[in-house]
Amino acid sequence: MVKINSSKEDTLFTIILEPNRSLNWQYSLLFISLIALTCLSIGFSFYYIGATLILPFAGLEIIIVSICVYFVMKQSYQKEVIMLSPEKLRIEKGNKKPEQTWEFFRSWSHIRVENPSHPWYPAHILVASKGERIPIGSFLTQEEKSKLVVRLREIIDLLSD
Repeated sequence: MVKINSSKEDTLFTIILEPNRSLNWQYSLLFISLIALTCLSIGFSFYYIGATLILPFAGLEIIIVSICVYFVMKQSYQKEVIMLSPEKLRIEKGNKKPEQTWEFFRSWSHIRVENPSHPWYPAHILVASKGERIPIGSFLTQEEKSKLVVRLREIIDLLSD
């Protein structure tokens, strides 16, 4: 998801990039609870008829599913913020707060799109400046990446005037 905000004078643009989320934390916990209820009911029914080894494996399955859902949800809450002003370009990446930050002079920065070698692979958007190449929007769909590149070029042209 791409959100673009601008100041009233149109001299500062903020672009917020976030992946599309299919679930929030509340529904993912409901999903884990349903899986746990199903596994434990099957595990306890086998336990009562004498198959005692089923119950530890049911618990292990619940733990593995919970860990996988946690990592998927953690990845879906990452965020990238790009701030463009006439002088500076600032990129911040992180989950709840900026964990990595880069700041460049806007006039020395370039937006590059690396097209894939095969049609199945996604394109990569890079911000290049002073020998550094920072990938942005790696979690975006191809359509969102195309729109982002168009909007970034429009904003840069607007700031260059």
